[in-house]
Amino acid sequence: MNVEMRGMRTGLAAAIVLIAVLWGMAGCGGSGSSGFDVSPLTEAQAITRAIDSGQCVAFEQQTICASGAEARATPLEGALVIIEEPSSPLVCDGDAPAQAQSCTASLEFTTVGFSTPTSLRAAVSDSERGPWSLVPLTVSEDVTGPRTVSITVPGIPDATKPMPVIAAVLVNIGPAPEPAPQTAAHLADFSVDVVYVSSRLEIVVPR
Repeated sequence: MNVEMRGMRTGLAAAIVLIAVLWGMAGCGGSGSSGFDVSPLTEAQAITRAIDSGQCVAFEQQTICASGAEARATPLEGALVIIEEPSSPLVCDGDAPAQAQSCTASLEFTTVGFSTPTSLRAAVSDSERGPWSLVPLTVSEDVTGPRTVSITVPGIPDATKPMPVIAAVLVNIGPAPEPAPQTAAHLADFSVDVVYVSSRLEIVVPR
């Protein structure tokens, strides 16, 4: 009798374990979030996830969005930045003198759905890992349409091959904080509310 009872208990325990395993596997499949989805541990991971998914990713106190993705956080809910990314590499200014330390290319973006006063800045890096450098913006504002802005993307005049670059549009609700560093290890160091990042681009110097 005791042997029979022990067998029943063993079988019951095995069944419970099997049910738990199957329940966990079901939770990982189907629609919705995967059981393996985790929050990004670093800013670079958040940028990578935003670029690869084409969506917005929350990271600590800021939101990082891909170009064309709508922000979901108020008061910028529904706002988006569309970075006009070329299918070929950006072309650095060929008129830059040989001894110049940098040359530039222009990358335009358009803001849509911004109903709250905001400040725009831009930063560039050669990868998601940074560091990031602020670069000039040229704003062309049309009262009947969206705001179009050009980012001045720096290049290296003596580069012999295409150089990687990621552009980031930094959005602050209200005025941008001052003073601001010109170069920072992370985008968060610029005290920004929402960031829109381009895909992984390249910039070349014509020969």
